[in-house]
Amino acid sequence: MPVRQDVAVAKLTTTEAAVLALLAIEGEHSAYELVKLVEQAIAHVWSPARSGLYAVLPRLVADGLASCRARARRGRREAQLYAISAAGRHALEAWLRTVEPGARDSFFLKLFVGKLGEPETLLEHVAQFRADTAERLAVLRAIEPTNTNRGHDWYHRHMLRYGIERAEHELAWADGVARDLLRGPR
Repeated sequence: MPVRQDVAVAKLTTTEAAVLALLAIEGEHSAYELVKLVEQAIAHVWSPARSGLYAVLPRLVADGLASCRARARRGRREAQLYAISAAGRHALEAWLRTVEPGARDSFFLKLFVGKLGEPETLLEHVAQFRADTAERLAVLRAIEPTNTNRGHDWYHRHMLRYGIERAEHELAWADGVARDLLRGPR
């Protein structure tokens, strides 16, 4: 089967990247084991539908980004074990280096698997997240004076305040992450 590596690298989805990152960190695993790893390790950052995780594995193999081998199990069907390939590592590294404006979920995942990347690149991701958040905050603050706090606006104001407070919190959090990245792990 031909490897469609060039296409795969250009179109790596967040789910594909997350699975490749899990395989890079945790090593060879079955689809079932990967689902358990997601639940235990990164579900608060990234949590696809179980069917999505199962569906992405054969696609990674077809694209040459992962390999698959059968493991015999006594009295049960063989388990398929997946591992990241050299091409998969290359694609994952390229995905980790790509700073994407507005890609909130990807940012959180890239930070979570940050040890796979470079601190300088993580700082670029944090700066982009911070810029996106500051832009969102500016939009929300521009809406705030137009809210009459009567009728429907009274209800809308609660969500507007939530959005503003969340953005302010995320800006402070991003500043702390940037400081920590500059210091490095202890």
